[in-house]
Amino acid sequence: MPDHNTLDPSCVDPKADLALLHKVVRQAGAIAKAAFEANDSKTWSKSDSSPVTDADIAVNNFLDETLRAARPTYGWLSEETKDDHSRHACPRSFVVDPIDGTRAFIERTPNFAVSVAIIEKGRAIAGVVFNPLTDELYEAHLGGGAFLNGTRLTANDPAQIAGIKMIGYPRKFRRLEFPEMTVSISNSMAYRICLAVSGQADATIAFTPKSDWDVAAAAIIATEAGAVITDIRGTTPHFDTETTSGLGVICAGPTLHPLLLAKVKPHLEQFTKGRDYKFLGTQMSDRKKETAGMKSVQLLHLVIGGELIDPNRTEFKDLKAVDFVGAFANQADAQKAWKSAAQRTVDNAHMRYFILHAHDLIDPDGDGIIG
Repeated sequence: MPDHNTLDPSCVDPKADLALLHKVVRQAGAIAKAAFEANDSKTWSKSDSSPVTDADIAVNNFLDETLRAARPTYGWLSEETKDDHSRHACPRSFVVDPIDGTRAFIERTPNFAVSVAIIEKGRAIAGVVFNPLTDELYEAHLGGGAFLNGTRLTANDPAQIAGIKMIGYPRKFRRLEFPEMTVSISNSMAYRICLAVSGQADATIAFTPKSDWDVAAAAIIATEAGAVITDIRGTTPHFDTETTSGLGVICAGPTLHPLLLAKVKPHLEQFTKGRDYKFLGTQMSDRKKETAGMKSVQLLHLVIGGELIDPNRTEFKDLKAVDFVGAFANQADAQKAWKSAAQRTVDNAHMRYFILHAHDLIDPDGDGIIG
């Protein structure tokens, strides 16, 4: 454990910082919960195509005003605020994700959290992760242990991978040939880490890049609960580098963590060569293995149509007016349905019908892809 004497003596005790976070993050959570219950948030896409809502901005603005007023000498890093690099100049800084798990918020599932950490010299010294819908408040400060609603946390530490409770995406673990595990989903990275160290699960792995604001608050909670948290290379996260992005997360007990790391390491080259992670997706070769002895793999042939913005582009004028003709088990039946529907285009040059061939199904409540 880090030497507490290396903390900046001009700053308050981490316990006092945690008390501030506890109070303010609960208030921020109330704002997020009210927006969720109102169910009228405006949503748009950021430059990286990730979603954001006006609830994210409202929570961010509250945290910005309240926390910086309480600690005016601290720096600031937030997902929803332009990086001013103040974390490099100030002895301590806030690292904030106002709503970690915005997709869950939009899709109206209870897997999002307000996540705030205080960092010093690149490490988190206090952190709170609060799920306002479940009223779970996880918190920790350096040397003080980790707690969930006042109850001390101790991370589980199985001695083998097989049979553990993992938080992640099942298809990815199947693709990398992990042993059989019970796998559940949570959109929020911070919340995933907290679940993994609170006894509700045994571990979590995220293979794709995660930002400082996704990890910082949960990292201090994990380590104070006795777990080990690294990226997928085994490197301990550091929160004041020039980049705010790290390569994935592995979080588990000290016995289990190296076993998980060993399973991931043979695939590191694929993860580090770029951001194309299609190799983790379900492939037809996987389907053949799973359906060995069966006559064929089921494909769906969907026939749909509608008025196009431009007859030379496959972009519908009004998605709500798209005509669903039907789903068919074979190409021949779909072709007949398509020909029949195509007769409807005679009087409208912008009306077109199409056959979609689908072999992966999206499951919003499951792992993202069945198969």
